[in-house]
Amino acid sequence: MNVSWPGADYDRQIELICEQLMHARNLFTIAHPFADGDALGSQLALYHFCRTTGKNCIILNFDPLPEQISWLAGSDQCQKDLPADIDFDLAFLMETTEARRMGDRVDFFPRARTRVHLDHHVGVVGLGNINLLDEGASSTCEILYNILERTGVKLSRECREALYVGIMTDTGNFRYNNSTPRSHEIIARLIADGLVIDDIYKRVYEQTSYNRVVMHGIVMGRTRRLHEGKIVASWLKLEDFTATGADEVDADGAIRHISCINGIEVALLFKEVEDNKVKVSFRSTGNVDVMEISRQFNGGGHRNAAGAQLDGHIEEVMEKVVASIAAVMEKAQGAQ
Repeated sequence: MNVSWPGADYDRQIELICEQLMHARNLFTIAHPFADGDALGSQLALYHFCRTTGKNCIILNFDPLPEQISWLAGSDQCQKDLPADIDFDLAFLMETTEARRMGDRVDFFPRARTRVHLDHHVGVVGLGNINLLDEGASSTCEILYNILERTGVKLSRECREALYVGIMTDTGNFRYNNSTPRSHEIIARLIADGLVIDDIYKRVYEQTSYNRVVMHGIVMGRTRRLHEGKIVASWLKLEDFTATGADEVDADGAIRHISCINGIEVALLFKEVEDNKVKVSFRSTGNVDVMEISRQFNGGGHRNAAGAQLDGHIEEVMEKVVASIAAVMEKAQGAQ
């Protein structure tokens, strides 16, 4: 069941989670593959809260971290497995969306006696014993703050930084419509408690690596206009990563450069991640619901930002995805 803040149902879920959290001694937290600022931020915020309250919290993370968020305190504590000799009271599933997106990571879920699933994506089915699913929230970090605030525990600087990064990045530095009044209220409280935000902004948005610049340049240089300019698309092949020495993390965020082109409705970035496996990033300027389109390919996300992974040669995948979007556009135009 999806709930919205504030409300009686939301409060009941908060109370249940707080009770479990405050009584737990051993916890672990897990998020979707290739964690972004919100996924990692929520994991680290919980980790630092547990350190403050004397609890043992293990951060499960299996993929390279983008350098824009890898500086967050606690990132070096990420692990790829759980100790066999620990009985875990509680697991927090941070925006794990759907089980099929998690792959082998679902094997860790039963290690905890109780699972709490926090998520703000649309249409998510709860994977926990306790689920707090709020489609109206800006981010998972916004939901987590509502929980941590209720405990009455003073949040450490490291915890507040992680929450801030999660909310900031998932709202596009507060540019997107998911920048809720509540998210701004939370940010105001974090700043009032002494959080210095200019350095955080620089680390996330104004520092980058040479490989990242090169990969983003390749994406921009290949951009193609399709469907009378309403769709723009670009791509990266395995050979691009090999030739530059870059990895998938270096390509993170490259779609932003092409999604702001005047007059477009959808931007697409295709990344070949293995032989016959292609990741697709979708961005919409508002008229096209790319989340619904991504679900045709077992993906998901938000109305204006989504992703999916498809099997096949990159050229075939590009043709298939573009055709699907064009069909949606033509149908909408015919209905006008």
